[in-house]
Amino acid sequence: MNETLIERVIMFTVIALLLFALVKYKLSDYKKKRTQKKRFERGNQLEIEARSFLENKGYSVVSQQETHYHRFKVNGENHEAKLILDYIVKKDGKTYIVEVKSGKSAIYLNNKSTRRQILEYDFVIDNDGIFLLDMENKKMQLVNFQTKSEKKESNLRKVIIALAIIGMLIPFWEIRIVIALMMLVIWRYPDKVKLVINLFHNTNSKK
Repeated sequence: MNETLIERVIMFTVIALLLFALVKYKLSDYKKKRTQKKRFERGNQLEIEARSFLENKGYSVVSQQETHYHRFKVNGENHEAKLILDYIVKKDGKTYIVEVKSGKSAIYLNNKSTRRQILEYDFVIDNDGIFLLDMENKKMQLVNFQTKSEKKESNLRKVIIALAIIGMLIPFWEIRIVIALMMLVIWRYPDKVKLVINLFHNTNSKK
């Protein structure tokens, strides 16, 4: 009799523990989904409020939720990714893309997902700059990525400046003439010089 009672107690205890674990899991899952839903709804609300915020800043809204396609190839096979822009705005004759963010981490450019998203927009769509609009703090950050051509121009300017400084410091006129000729070559054939500089830069960066 005692053994039967003990077995029943153990069985009911196990069932109770399993039910408790199941209820706890369901509650946790419910709270998680509810939090995500609230975050999504808040994000949508802030995105709607962003229009008034931008207009108050003097920007005219050209489009909202505009769709673009980023087409690319993988092993020769065509692919495309859909990009949905929160806003495209204009001000003083310039066109900007606006990405609206909310939350704790997505509002910062050191968030790699946010940065990569903005970089893809910049690569695919013509613009005069991209605004990361933090609607949590009502703060706008204008982002301009350095293009490959700008990087080449920067390297070329460094070479010209270095040659000019060397030419001023060296007292020997023969060397100054050589430096002047080098600067003339750089001015006359900038594309070829850029190619040489980049090859040299890439070789050093791989070492």
